[in-house]
Order: sequence, then C-alpha cells, then structure tokens
Amino acid sequence: MAFEQLSPLKMKKLVALCLPFALLAACSTPSIGDKQADVPPRITIKDDVRTWDKPGAFGPVPSELKTNGQAVCASLNTEKYKFEARGYHARAENIDGKPFAGGGYYCVRSN
Repeated sequence: MAFEQLSPLKMKKLVALCLPFALLAACSTPSIGDKQADVPPRITIKDDVRTWDKPGAFGPVPSELKTNGQAVCASLNTEKYKFEARGYHARAENIDGKPFAGGGYYCVRSN
C-alpha cells in the first residue's frame, strides 16, 4: 500500500509507531563533531568493551589521512562486520590517557 493511499489517521499511527525505531537507529552510532574538540577523546571500558568516551570530540577524517584511517579501522573487521573511519582526533588518548602517535580514528560499522 502506498503512503498516498493511507488515511490521515493511519498515517499518524504509522509515524507514531516508526518514530521510536528511527530515533533508536539515529542514536545507535554517536556522531562526530564538525571539528576536533579541544578536549580529546579517550579510550574507556564500558560493559567490558573498549570504547571512546566522547565520540563527538572527533572531527572529520582529513583527506590526507583517509587511507590510513581506513586501514586502521579495517584491522577491526571480522567475517561478519566491516568498519570504516568516520572521525579523527590528532590528540586522541589511549586507556592510560596518553596520546596515540599519529592520532586516533573513530571507527564505525559500515554494514
């Protein structure tokens, strides 16, 4: 059934039903910032998994670092999941609070 054929009431019900799922999907991958934040992101452990504490602190991956970023994130690939570099921060910190040589990448699943 096309959306044009739905009554206004059915459309409202459909939107009300789908909206929570759309918001959940939008929240599942935190977004990066439009530039690197002054306070760098740090690797932390959450629910026994290493993760970045502030994904929004990453800025876009500079064009000259995209190939390296893709290689770094591809090192996380499994048979089932593939990753890509979505963010970069020049002073990203490891779990001990020491900056990674060459910065850090924010890797997200691409599938």
